Amino acid sequence: MKTTTIAALGFFAMNFMQGSAQASLQGRDLDGDLTTVEAYYDTTLDITWLKDTRYAYTSGYDADGYMSWDEAKTWVSNLSFYNPLTQETYGHWRLPEVRPVNGVDFMYGIAVNGTADRGSNISEQGTPYAGSTGSEMAHLFYNTLDIKSQCDPQLSGAGDCVAQADWGLLSAPFNVDHNRGYYWSGTSYLPFQGRAWSFTIDGRQEDQGVGVAYNAWAVHPGDVGAVPEPETYALLLTGLALIGWRTRRAQRPA
Repeated sequence: MKTTTIAALGFFAMNFMQGSAQASLQGRDLDGDLTTVEAYYDTTLDITWLKDTRYAYTSGYDADGYMSWDEAKTWVSNLSFYNPLTQETYGHWRLPEVRPVNGVDFMYGIAVNGTADRGSNISEQGTPYAGSTGSEMAHLFYNTLDIKSQCDPQLSGAGDCVAQADWGLLSAPFNVDHNRGYYWSGTSYLPFQGRAWSFTIDGRQEDQGVGVAYNAWAVHPGDVGAVPEPETYALLLTGLALIGWRTRRAQRPA
């Protein structure tokens, strides 16, 4: 019981520190072990991101984690987690969505300065559509995590990339694939049949043929696996202690 209590306190401390570092991402415990964060609730987009972006591979579902678009959608639609503490099963996962960055219509040209839906700096600060939530992965990259693309959005033209020194790759607090950093969205690419939107770990949003094998990152609408308040865990721990005491008493020899 002492170990469980310490684990619970450690989990809350970890969530406090992560919440301070990344205000719009809140750690979530999906399996009730009280020691690790398996997902992050995005308070701006109101979705929950699975921490392990390669879960199809690490869970043993797929040999290398790279799947076609249809395979990725099938996997994510069947994904679920059970939390014994809350006695809830968290299902209904999906791939991230892509909607027009301007909130109206897709702009299918390629631009590196955030003025189109294909390219870099989509929703980046200082661009015409700064802060747009149209592309969930782009918003996470450029706004929530505040990562910079290789092209300076202020100095670059639509097709002319002026490099900036402080650009980076999608990484912490998520477990990301840096070997083949392409991720499927759940949105088809309307101009051509058999294509879908994708996103890369260096901040590029593209379209790709649905038969190509990419990663699948699971997200869930709303707040999944919300961490109970400390008072709730205290009640749970008290209940477990009482059950343990009664069990030990019943097992004592007469």
